[in-house]
Amino acid sequence: MSAAAAAQASAVGLPVAELETPALVIEIDRLQRNLSRAAEYAAAHGLDLYPHSKTHKTREIAELQLAAGAAGLTTAKSTEAEIFASALGAPLVLHYPVVGPEKVARVAEVAGRVPLTIALDSVEAAEPIAEALRARGTEAQALIELDVGLARTGLDPEQALELGRAIGGFGGGLRLAGLSCYPGHLRHDEQVVEAGIREVDSTLERARGMFEEAGLDCGRISGGSTATLFHSHETPMSEIRPGNYALLDRQEARGEFELADCALHVHTTVVSNAVPGRFIVDAGAKTLSEAGPPPGAGGHAEVVGRDGLEIELLSEEHGHGVVGADARPPAVGERLELIPNHACTCVNLHDLLYAARDGLVEAELPVIARGAVR
Repeated sequence: MSAAAAAQASAVGLPVAELETPALVIEIDRLQRNLSRAAEYAAAHGLDLYPHSKTHKTREIAELQLAAGAAGLTTAKSTEAEIFASALGAPLVLHYPVVGPEKVARVAEVAGRVPLTIALDSVEAAEPIAEALRARGTEAQALIELDVGLARTGLDPEQALELGRAIGGFGGGLRLAGLSCYPGHLRHDEQVVEAGIREVDSTLERARGMFEEAGLDCGRISGGSTATLFHSHETPMSEIRPGNYALLDRQEARGEFELADCALHVHTTVVSNAVPGRFIVDAGAKTLSEAGPPPGAGGHAEVVGRDGLEIELLSEEHGHGVVGADARPPAVGERLELIPNHACTCVNLHDLLYAARDGLVEAELPVIARGAVR
């Protein structure tokens, strides 16, 4: 923990209003409501839930997700998998291309400690992993990732079939379990999501049919996102990996969610109003991250309960606010609450989150996977 985090080491029991700013505060009731909604949806539709840990990067929230019914967790980078394997011992899905000898060795070590599933889209990535797993006398399940429209990673169904056959010929280490996808291009507009999810369904069905016809295991189909969460049952998915649903932010508070569901608030202090019509808060790009707003919105954060105030620009340590024509200018020393544009990148900038209820800090949550980018 950094010196700045250690300085707040006795914050439990303090009023949130007394926390030194900027401070990231998790509203516990909203968090638990978000976790319950996703878990109840998954259970109602027979879906295994593997929440993505990259949103919160904390052991405590991961434990709440598991207690609510999650089957395991999803990670992106191998260091995240290593950290959460140590912290929880729960099953993990590593949904990111693992390339490089250090990462392969790390993943093989994780597979010896917890049930591990790895998403893959190339022989070049898959073969060294299988070899490392065999050398350790352990095994991981493999999901072949499909590109369902994001055009980031993943294969078309024909290429996926070829990779599935290749994995079957490795002689151990990796055991083919099915398919995966990430429909991250479907967001912001519910009509876009509804139309796009039908295309996702078609791609997954075609790939599943090809795998079954070839005699390849396709018992698991992993997918989902926060924006498409409640449409997952309209596809062949058997498990889902939403992440942002736990905290939410301006980008994801759409469709089934709204700003009132956002559990993450950045508490900040007005440090200057010297320039007429403007104000400065102590939350800049190094606090909020530089993530942009959702379509149709402006600024770098939502100012909670203060219509007419907007965080227009960010310097590294300054949040540049503008005061609307009919708004009351904030005073120097006044505290404001902000909802960031993107929770995941915001959280990754901090050592510690404060979990609060009814204005009091109930727990401190170390961000154990902060900076786990390898």
